[in-house]
Amino acid sequence: MTFTFFVDMKRFLLRFYFLMLSILGSHLSMAQVDTTTYDFGDFGGIVYLDSLVVTATRSGFNVDDFVSMVRNDESFYLAFRNLRFLSYLSENDIEMFAKNGEAKAHYQSKTQQLAEGLCREMNVLDTEVEGKFYKRKGDYKYYTAKLYDRLFFTPKRHCETSRAVGKENAAKGMSKHVQELKKLIFKPGSKADIPIIGNRTAIFDPEMAPYYDFKISSRQYRAGQDCYVFTAVVKEAFQEKKKDKTVIKFLETYFDKSTFQVIARNYQLAYSGALFDFDVKMEIELIQLNGEYAPEYIRYDGFWDVPGKKPEISKFSTRFYEFK
Repeated sequence: MTFTFFVDMKRFLLRFYFLMLSILGSHLSMAQVDTTTYDFGDFGGIVYLDSLVVTATRSGFNVDDFVSMVRNDESFYLAFRNLRFLSYLSENDIEMFAKNGEAKAHYQSKTQQLAEGLCREMNVLDTEVEGKFYKRKGDYKYYTAKLYDRLFFTPKRHCETSRAVGKENAAKGMSKHVQELKKLIFKPGSKADIPIIGNRTAIFDPEMAPYYDFKISSRQYRAGQDCYVFTAVVKEAFQEKKKDKTVIKFLETYFDKSTFQVIARNYQLAYSGALFDFDVKMEIELIQLNGEYAPEYIRYDGFWDVPGKKPEISKFSTRFYEFK
């Protein structure tokens, strides 16, 4: 049985439905509660709830608050920011490919970051390079490698002014690209300052939400960790037609049920237009360290073609471990 809550009646019908569930709860098994829908008139999206989430609402789970948290979550960003203040080892693997899929260059390294207070520095413990990964003068040959370096490497000692999160200053060139890339990684669903496609990343806005199916489900992650999983996927009707209308094709975020901390995120970003052409997939996993979180594994697979740069097809993965 499926319920659709219209905007003018949604509050009344939703409360009535959960009231009936609570009255009949002792006679309904979890398997008897079907997937239902929740209509959010404030952004025009319909959220599908699986049976376990529907049951959870009877115990105080607030769907409105959960979706609001998804839209405004900062914990994923904070987990990456914690890397600035931790000592750790990391293994880095970057592969570059030709259009026919043939490998062009391969970079592997093992690095060690040493952190003390607000300062950090990084040592390269081991490096293996195949193919033309560098230019003659030692600069990176590929823009993907330059971005990776800016995101994950610290070539010289660097100190933060504070552990507090501050506003990032306006940036240009490479710094601006890094800022917008961080936004897509840490907070997908927010508007990105990228010409033509910026508004298309704001999937919760009234203009974009109708293109997506949103779902909240209950699943286990890794070794039986109970999670709520928020999923956004382009509706089947728009997967072939109007491809240029959407950028985020798939977004899946795992929230720990006990803390509502993001612990993993998988997504696909794709767009094909006159100025930009890209299709990338990313998987990111976090680990808990003394009550705080940090990235443990990152995997990227995709290609992009933007003005002023040669098209690049690449894969990279990063593993962080032995945190201190």
